[in-house]
Amino acid sequence: MKTALNEKTEDRDRTDDRHKTKDQSRIGEDRIREAFEFAASGMAITDLEGRFKQTNSAYRAIVSRNEMELDGETILSLTHEADQPRCKEQLDQLVSGQIPSFVLEKRYVRPNLEAIWVRNSFSLLRGGSEKPTHIILICHDVTEKRRAERMLIETEKLTVAGQLAASIAHEISNPLEGVINLLYLVRNTDEISEAHELARQAEDEIQRVAKIATDTLRFHQHDVEPAMANISELIDPVLALFKGRLNEARIKVALDKKDSPDMLCFPGEIRQVLANLVRNAVQAMPNGGKLRLRVRPATDWRTATPGVRVTVSDTGSGISAETRKRIYDPFFTTKGNQGTGLGLWVTSQILAKHSGSMHLRSSEKTGKSGTAFTLIFPKNGAEGKTAGLGDLS
Repeated sequence: MKTALNEKTEDRDRTDDRHKTKDQSRIGEDRIREAFEFAASGMAITDLEGRFKQTNSAYRAIVSRNEMELDGETILSLTHEADQPRCKEQLDQLVSGQIPSFVLEKRYVRPNLEAIWVRNSFSLLRGGSEKPTHIILICHDVTEKRRAERMLIETEKLTVAGQLAASIAHEISNPLEGVINLLYLVRNTDEISEAHELARQAEDEIQRVAKIATDTLRFHQHDVEPAMANISELIDPVLALFKGRLNEARIKVALDKKDSPDMLCFPGEIRQVLANLVRNAVQAMPNGGKLRLRVRPATDWRTATPGVRVTVSDTGSGISAETRKRIYDPFFTTKGNQGTGLGLWVTSQILAKHSGSMHLRSSEKTGKSGTAFTLIFPKNGAEGKTAGLGDLS
């Protein structure tokens, strides 16, 4: 039988155990709070409407606000207006259970109106009933990364311009030489009708020069806002700029365009994509060959939305399996001093910006060698305002 003393001892032991469990739980909670507050990554907890409930010091530093200033703010109210629709759509899908989590690069606007780029990871916190109760997000400032990427893209644009300069000069020199010869003939003829005909021919040559200049300016035009454009029409100025190099390399061009819908895009950037692929094709066929460009209406298989499919193919030597593994890596090149290794990386960045995709097929088989890039753009792929260097400063 238990004595009164034994019962008191057992009661005291149970009380001590409960106190010890509470102490351990409190210590655990304190450690979690400490880890949350001093984590290197920005972290925040909001309710299901996005209102902030708890933030750590790293997050407050990123958005440049203190706890009091965040009171009453929401995820969307801090988000750049151009990025709000995309963020709201994915938050709604998260809360409704359509997706378990998502990662989004977007802009926050600080109180001084400075826009900063962040990479946010969103997921749900659930209560005892497994029903979602809060949203938790992890945030990293990627402004410098975006700035560096944008500078690389601008560098590649300058490289493309430099490589096209010789071709443009060649295209302009031919009609200008023709004009000089025609004017010489005009000066040395006594027949007014012959002089008129020679002057008309000279005018045609000058119009050729004007068209080349216009195409060149349009090619390098910087688009701040997306606009509706047709890829079929964007291909023509690209081929015009490469005309001299294509002729010199004895490359035949087969252009097959069918009616395709206009798409919301940054036309200058789409021209850059096309120029990158055409340039690569020309370099893959130093001894001549055939360049095929094909444009078709298509459906984006990922979203079942209408769009455009563009295929650029060549009859060059093909790309090895080992090279294909790294072909989209920045600074990777097989062209030595002639390449920057940025062309396809820039192309992939522009495609991502337009919600597009790119697929590569290549063969090194003798007599059947060649490479084909297929691009698929959804009709409304361009998202918001372009991130120019001014947005990243």
